[in-house]
Amino acid sequence: MVMRRFLYLFSLAAVLTACGNDNSDAIFNGKIHPVDDSRTVSRNVVSKSVVLHGDNTGMIAVYDSLLICWDPKYKDYFVDVFNVDTGREIGYFCKRGQGDREASSVGTVIQLFKRNGDLMTLFHAFAESKLFFWNISESVRMGETVYDTIVPYKTTPIFFPFYVGEDTLLAYKRNSEHNTQHQAMAPYYEKRTVTTNRLLEELPIYKEKVLKNDNLSEEAFDLSRLLYTWDYLKPDGSKIVQVMQFLPQLNIIDVRSGQVTAYRLKEKPDYSSIFQKNMEDATIFYNHVCADDRYIYATYWGKEPWNDRLGVTLPTFNTIHIFSWQGELLYNLKTDRSFYRVWNDPVRHRLYTIDLNTDEVRYLDLKELGL
Repeated sequence: MVMRRFLYLFSLAAVLTACGNDNSDAIFNGKIHPVDDSRTVSRNVVSKSVVLHGDNTGMIAVYDSLLICWDPKYKDYFVDVFNVDTGREIGYFCKRGQGDREASSVGTVIQLFKRNGDLMTLFHAFAESKLFFWNISESVRMGETVYDTIVPYKTTPIFFPFYVGEDTLLAYKRNSEHNTQHQAMAPYYEKRTVTTNRLLEELPIYKEKVLKNDNLSEEAFDLSRLLYTWDYLKPDGSKIVQVMQFLPQLNIIDVRSGQVTAYRLKEKPDYSSIFQKNMEDATIFYNHVCADDRYIYATYWGKEPWNDRLGVTLPTFNTIHIFSWQGELLYNLKTDRSFYRVWNDPVRHRLYTIDLNTDEVRYLDLKELGL
């Protein structure tokens, strides 16, 4: 048994360090299908502006008339809330600090959900080992931060804490404790209870827990960055979509069965490209994603990395791929303004963005586009 295990790991390492061969079967924990683009429709689309009066910046989340800005540069709070109809700044919420109902740092809003009729989101405060269930509706009504629940929660960092109800949390883990340039802990999801932090199930995305590549040059990105994704939970809670930055690929995880399926653009790079000796010719593919129960909205670049130094004007990101949940590329949208990150408002059926250069908020009316 030991010898058989050794031979398997030896063969896996040989596959990972090989260059020019598609080693997806040895790495990815599911089937990878070519994207079906037989029905793809290309369209030029025009966005509409939202005028806001206040400190709107950072990353946004939108639900009906409420727009939430999250930015780590806010001095005393984590979020600033606006009314998209009037442009009025409703106020800052979720205080930064060291008190019982405060935290030193929390991630951005990655999910909005309803509980008992109120709009909610979930923050994981890693340093304080707490989960904060922020009641947005009640906070706006009261004019002060209202947390429905604050739960002690000691764990490694959770990059995408998705609440799926019934005391269950989906936690995306990218453990970096043992990561080096040539070795990376493979990212994965866990199902955990909220109240007791009990592990229910692991949802692996890769076949091995540690991925290695000794051929990466010193100029290359470290291996963990090459596996970077942005994730979004389907509103009905049944699936997670991941878009990969260094591969033209969507990964879809079935929350109930744990099955992982990927869809990759045809005639585009595979996993062998991110296990090559260097990444001097790296291509950035997908930047961000959101979804509703019908479609996946992924912002696409498909070019070399841009200059992101402070003070440098960023390029215009004007391509949005709209997929079905079965991996069909249905629409290729060319936008009139930059859409780097996107957020879908399920009430008004709008796709929002905030410009990285100007902080201007704009949206696409999906109903007018027939989507």
